[in-house]
Amino acid sequence: MTDVAGQLDTLSERLSALHETLVRESEVLRSGNPDPLAELARHKDRLTQEVGRALADLGALLELQRPVRRQHIQTALAARPDPRLSKAWRDILAVADEAERLNRLNGRLIEEQMRRNQSALDILQSAAQRRTLYGADGHAVELFTPNRSIDEA
Repeated sequence: MTDVAGQLDTLSERLSALHETLVRESEVLRSGNPDPLAELARHKDRLTQEVGRALADLGALLELQRPVRRQHIQTALAARPDPRLSKAWRDILAVADEAERLNRLNGRLIEEQMRRNQSALDILQSAAQRRTLYGADGHAVELFTPNRSIDEA
């Protein structure tokens, strides 16, 4: 196995792990239980860095200038005699594209949850500012009646 093939395998493994994490993140976001999100975010950040390093290492093996671009890698791999390298790169691109799609989708899910949380917070803050309670009949009752003086109580 060439160094390039080994580096493609490493990149593929890291990218697949990132994709799996994004799938898990999507499941958690849909579940409504945000507890695992902090750990998933840390894991996702670590994997993103690993993918970036693996990509940079591949670029260095192919003697590409930085930043490493998809098209430059594809061109460099197509010039090599082993067609398995180009196929491995196409497979990597398919996983990368799916991971990018999932990341955008998860971002939209997070934005929607943030909007819902902000709405709930606004309602709670508004209710906390009002000085009313609801009586047994369901009508609002003033908690404090500013028109009454203490001697009238």
